[in-house]
Amino acid sequence: MSRTPDASAADPTSAQTVLLDSLQELGFSQYEARCYVGLLNKEPQTGYSVAKATGVPQPKVYEALRKLVSRGAAFELAGSPTKFLPSPPAVLLDALESGVNNRLRSARRAVAELSEDGPPPVEILTSLTEWSAIVGSAVRLIDDATKRVYVSASASQLADVGPALEFALDRGVDVVALCFGPMPFEDERVKLFRHLSTEGVIYRSHQARHLAVIADSASALWALARTTGSWSAIETTNELVIAALKGFIRHDIDMQQVFDDFGPALVNRYGPGLEALERYRQTEPPPGSAPSKRRAARVAN
Repeated sequence: MSRTPDASAADPTSAQTVLLDSLQELGFSQYEARCYVGLLNKEPQTGYSVAKATGVPQPKVYEALRKLVSRGAAFELAGSPTKFLPSPPAVLLDALESGVNNRLRSARRAVAELSEDGPPPVEILTSLTEWSAIVGSAVRLIDDATKRVYVSASASQLADVGPALEFALDRGVDVVALCFGPMPFEDERVKLFRHLSTEGVIYRSHQARHLAVIADSASALWALARTTGSWSAIETTNELVIAALKGFIRHDIDMQQVFDDFGPALVNRYGPGLEALERYRQTEPPPGSAPSKRRAARVAN
């Protein structure tokens, strides 16, 4: 039988390096991997010759060789001195592959059992701070919608997602829009509601720019900028967050429909922008604005 030159462990070929690394990743110790590679393509070898060829310390080489035998990676030949042969690489690798696949199947079954009784998965809220990224996220949600899109936005922000909304309308998607300020584009297919109760009124709580998008009640984006260039936004598929945001938009739309019908009476009762409705959020009511007994009783209840 022809012999190939011994490969020094200190100067392995690229193929040897790959095999050494792969065997160690599959559970072989460094010495076991080096001994197996040292046995390949050679006549039966003694532990001494394997140690000499691979650089494995002689006190460790027989331990490593017998571990190879126990795992089916080598054969021990009877005789004196004892010699060793490697298992054919194809046989060894097939056995290793089968073992890995069996372990993966066992792990998957265990995970399936644990997942049934385990805590719900953690949902990550994607955070965005750049307006261009926020628009990109909103457009993607709108483009993915197949049934209905709710959108609430200041006029300038609504303009940036207008083309996506019109394309959604072309696909037959129902678009419900609440606009703060003049509508930036005209399309009679949009179910449009103007935020009339705050128009012409200037106070801080209504000056924040915002964009809210809900697509098919399955995904949502909520973005807010209280000052110029200070956008903060989240994108989520969390059902609770989406339900809260959709409820907020729907309530706002309902209020604007009421204002459209009874605006003068409401302004007369609560002032421009219905600002008096916010009195309950003040720590101390301003002078002369104490609630009536009837309203105090209503708040107390």
